[in-house]
Amino acid sequence: MKTFFIILNILGGLAVFLYGMKLMSDGMQKIAGNSMRKLLATAPKNRVTATLTGIIVTSIIQSSSATTVMVVGFSSAGILSLTQAMGVIFGANIGTTVTVWIISFFGFKLQLSLFLLPVIAAGFFILYAVKWKTLHRLGEVMVGFGFMFLGLYIIQITVPDFTQAPQVAQWFAQLRPDTLGSLLLLISIGTALTAVLESSTAVIALTITLAAKGFFDFPTAAALVLGENIGTTITANLSAIGSSRTAKRAALAHFLFNFLGVVWVICIFKYFVDFVNWVMPGSPYGTDNKTLMLYIPFHISAFHTIFNVFNTVIMLFFIKPLGRLTTIIIPHSKREEKPAGLVFIDPRFTVAPELAVEAARKEIERMAASVSKIISKLIHALKVDDDAMFEQLIKDVYTLEESTDILEYKINTYLVKLLHERISTEVLDETMALIDIINTIERMGDGGQKIAKIIEITRKDKEFSQTDKDNIEEIALKVKQAVKDAREGLLRTESVKSSVSKEALRKAFEREMEINDLRHRLRDERNLRMKQDSSITPISSTHYSDILSRFERMADHALRIIEASASGKTPEQERADMGGEFKKYK
Repeated sequence: MKTFFIILNILGGLAVFLYGMKLMSDGMQKIAGNSMRKLLATAPKNRVTATLTGIIVTSIIQSSSATTVMVVGFSSAGILSLTQAMGVIFGANIGTTVTVWIISFFGFKLQLSLFLLPVIAAGFFILYAVKWKTLHRLGEVMVGFGFMFLGLYIIQITVPDFTQAPQVAQWFAQLRPDTLGSLLLLISIGTALTAVLESSTAVIALTITLAAKGFFDFPTAAALVLGENIGTTITANLSAIGSSRTAKRAALAHFLFNFLGVVWVICIFKYFVDFVNWVMPGSPYGTDNKTLMLYIPFHISAFHTIFNVFNTVIMLFFIKPLGRLTTIIIPHSKREEKPAGLVFIDPRFTVAPELAVEAARKEIERMAASVSKIISKLIHALKVDDDAMFEQLIKDVYTLEESTDILEYKINTYLVKLLHERISTEVLDETMALIDIINTIERMGDGGQKIAKIIEITRKDKEFSQTDKDNIEEIALKVKQAVKDAREGLLRTESVKSSVSKEALRKAFEREMEINDLRHRLRDERNLRMKQDSSITPISSTHYSDILSRFERMADHALRIIEASASGKTPEQERADMGGEFKKYK
């Protein structure tokens, strides 16, 4: 019964530890979310910068699993290529070692009971009593940090030392990695535990605690750490199930990176352990308090870091062959070239909501591209003489409009799900702006569909002259340019007001006014022609005017998208913030 309660208390401590890690990671994402998103989107130009990016991001959010799942999502989104994704994953393995050093320093060198409750109390007060958002997020980080080490403290006081549980210590002693079989068994145990808990940091913390209690020695702990490095890849591989092949390859590359690294260390395990002992001061062998509470934790941390650094340096030279190997294992297919539905986002990838907006932007830009295609096909339909070609063009317009409806629903569903995550105020505003943009693009698609119906009706009776068609083409081309500018605005990574965004807005307002003036001029000219030519019917003028008005309305929608994209706010918020600067364009 006593053993049963010890196990329950250890599991409870692990639960508190994991909860604290999530709180701390969420808080750090809120503090540096936009910066990390831009870093992941722009920094990984080559294998070295990608690796540095992985180190920085993981060191900040304190979770290699979160980083690798983000990378899988961004690979699926097309934001990161396979080589870039692999580089970031390599760096994430180094970045996660920072957390282990923090655990060794705060968890074993310092007396946990002295600072745990004060940190949690201070963080809780800041979290719920202070309205300044940066301090509010800092309070969340502090509470998470406190809970993480509270969980570690629970584990420490629950686990008895080896003198009180000699049978357990004797069992571990039989698993010393003196033979290849024992070494592989320890690696398998570390892999299994990490796969179950989905956190290598938590399992390494448990490993350090058991080693500090004298249950096993440093080489045994090192063997478990190797397995924990393999086990941490399970999360990303599970996340990649059902996603794009690029995402699956990135997750597979993460597994191969750690697995192959463990393979070469197995071949020189004894010498590698000796090398770590040579690098780190103090001997990790002994049962005195200093050895157990200082030397062993820091030697385990050093082993974890040195292994990941060496493995990353080695694998960077083989990143392209490793990428080709993943392609051989997960080959290309025709389906991959013609994806249906969402391409750039996966509804499951909300593990890091602060970083998910970039993928949504690319998906929305793809939706806007459908509107550009609709306009091109409408122009072609006006000019084509072949009836079969005309019918196909109109059918294509209806298909494209239907795709905008489907994408509107799917992207909206994804973003609404994102709103229910723990996100910062900035990302909340930007997400709301994107939802507004999606609805606006869908209305543009509806406008294109209605123009197609009018063109169908007017073609039967040949209501439009060549001059009419040329005029419609003129306004359609200007609207198409406005849509192109809106698409470029959607992909702009900077979501802040600047001289560039203001200039883009100014041009957009001026173009919208130009299209308004063009609509009025073309309508007045046709009314004048109708007075001079009795063959021009009033109904044809109504259809003509309706087409011009719908194109002009599409230009209004394009302007709305540019406004929202320029600042990450809805157009109403943006115009209110800018005051009278653009009043003359309203």
